Amino acid sequence: MIALVKGRLALKDSSGVIIVDSGALGYRLFVSLNTLMALPPQGEDVFLNTITVVRDDAIHLYGFSETDEMELFKLLVQAKGVGPKLALAILGGLKTPELVKAISSEDAGWISTIPGVGRKTAERIILELKDKVHALKGKSGEGISQSDNALMSDVISALVNLGYSAGAGRAALKSVLKDQGETPSFNELIRECLGILSGRKPTV
Repeated sequence: MIALVKGRLALKDSSGVIIVDSGALGYRLFVSLNTLMALPPQGEDVFLNTITVVRDDAIHLYGFSETDEMELFKLLVQAKGVGPKLALAILGGLKTPELVKAISSEDAGWISTIPGVGRKTAERIILELKDKVHALKGKSGEGISQSDNALMSDVISALVNLGYSAGAGRAALKSVLKDQGETPSFNELIRECLGILSGRKPTV
């Protein structure tokens, strides 16, 4: 089993596939969006913790820039109906502290805003993992509060009701929140998100 990979980042694909050149070998790894964004530019050195998944028809390597993300991946694939591909999508949809908080606070609405995750899948993840994420909760920090979680879910739901997809609404919300010192009100969040979604405000 390959536990870690260190070498030059030879390829970084936006789909979440990277290749690390260790000198004698080139390792192909699947990574989450959060890990992908944390990687240095192509050509620089990287160090990733890895999990090896062996199947009848293939051997896949999954890479993680943070240990907490790797541990959460291990938990997610234990949930019924969640394979490695969906687990990576979930990890890319929320930061580790946010996802841990959402699971422990049983916020299925927030988890189900992640593309590819329906309400039933979110509820199953909570049911099966809510008692297992406590060890990660302390290591991952406080994350966002339960009241903030509920507010974010309400904003996403409102944007969906206005005709936007959950994924687009969530992306706009993340863009709004990243420059905020404190969590704005519901109306302020809706106004800012609509500005982004209508093209009146840049998302960077």
